Amino acid sequence: MNDMDYKGKLLITKPILEDPFFSKSVIYITDYNKEKGTVGFILNKIYTKKLSDLMPGIEADTAVYMGGPVNQDHLFVIHSRPDIIKGGVKISDNYFWSGDYDQIKLSINKNLIGKNEIRFFIGYSGWREGQLENEMKREDWLIYDDPQLNILEWDKNLWKNELIKMDKTNIIWVNSPSNPQLN
Repeated sequence: MNDMDYKGKLLITKPILEDPFFSKSVIYITDYNKEKGTVGFILNKIYTKKLSDLMPGIEADTAVYMGGPVNQDHLFVIHSRPDIIKGGVKISDNYFWSGDYDQIKLSINKNLIGKNEIRFFIGYSGWREGQLENEMKREDWLIYDDPQLNILEWDKNLWKNELIKMDKTNIIWVNSPSNPQLN
């Protein structure tokens, strides 16, 4: 899988990954360039603040997710509505990254966009050139393409569900403690 394009795929942490930030994470890869690096957003970790706390002029009580450890002073967005949010970068046929923030505010405040059509992230997950490929060789991550998954819908069991969808034998891992050495 080293010569594949990871854009639009899920990066799933292996149960034995000891990094506390990425433990039991599912990351949606939004940009992949073998020479420049990789960008993605953690889908299954909620941030402590709401969108109205971070974005002046927003009236909705919208959840924000921890996108990753990089650039945590910035807000990022993935959406499925290029018809009302212009300027986004196409990730796949269904999803777009970023866009005109004035249109985003207006769309949210006027209820033109549903909560399962947009998702906000604080920070992002990033890998410099060759870093992700090296981590894949070390088998730190599993790569998975789940075309049925709506990445904009919240699922508190996403990590477990995707591991089992990927391979039913992973069920042994999904019920293991966070630190198997303490078992």
